[in-house]
Amino acid sequence: MMALIVIISGKSSPGTTTTVAALAYGWPAPLVVADCDPAGGDLATGWLSPWWLNGRLHPERGLLSFCTATRHTTSITADLLTPHLQAVPPAPRARLLSGLADPAQAISLQEGGWIRLAHALTALSTVPSGPVDVLADGGRLTAEAEAPWPVLEAADLVLLAVRPVPRHLHSAQPALTLLRQRIPQDRLGLAVCGTGQLGVREAHTVLGIPARLGLPEDPETARVFSDGLHHDKKVRRTTLARTAARAAARLHQAGTTIRLAHWTPTTMGVAR
Repeated sequence: MMALIVIISGKSSPGTTTTVAALAYGWPAPLVVADCDPAGGDLATGWLSPWWLNGRLHPERGLLSFCTATRHTTSITADLLTPHLQAVPPAPRARLLSGLADPAQAISLQEGGWIRLAHALTALSTVPSGPVDVLADGGRLTAEAEAPWPVLEAADLVLLAVRPVPRHLHSAQPALTLLRQRIPQDRLGLAVCGTGQLGVREAHTVLGIPARLGLPEDPETARVFSDGLHHDKKVRRTTLARTAARAAARLHQAGTTIRLAHWTPTTMGVAR
């Protein structure tokens, strides 16, 4: 079985994309990293910018190209994603579905694009070579902004990224209200960024949902995952990378367990 996990935030910038990159770097199984931020994706031009700048990554090949290619397709299968995925040089187990280059492109997904993507991502559980996990960056969730709801509703876990400081906790509350209206409680959790155990407990106490992961404050390594700076083999030995790898292993198992608990033959391979 596979795990489909989405990380999203409120209107502040608590480190959602950095968290997705750090988890992908240490993910223990085959993985698709899907940049689903309707406001524009940063994974290819941030974490993976050294390979984008030298021409090994192509941001225009990804979410938008998938939605354009499948706009007249009625039967969505996982293999339709393959031409739009790219290797992730620092994470050999992962492949990238690059995000939008401009928020204006999000209109292309409103005519069923997010639904087709949700079906394709969920279908990765049945590929012949073995199931593939999905880790998606959902961007910011606000009442005013477009959101990739079909992908969120298909997810085994939706994690709300937050830092345990007042303005982040405050901005997370409206997003959590929106999530609770559409996502079952047992599929919700927190990704608490830039803190220790005390901060993780504080976020849980204030927001009232379990913390599925907590990542430590490590600004130098965080810049690698946010901006691609000074990426070398030493990154794997840093506190942030090691903590993220352990969290990735737990999330892989947790997402798979939740999918097994909710699985029925009629729901397998379609967006729930």
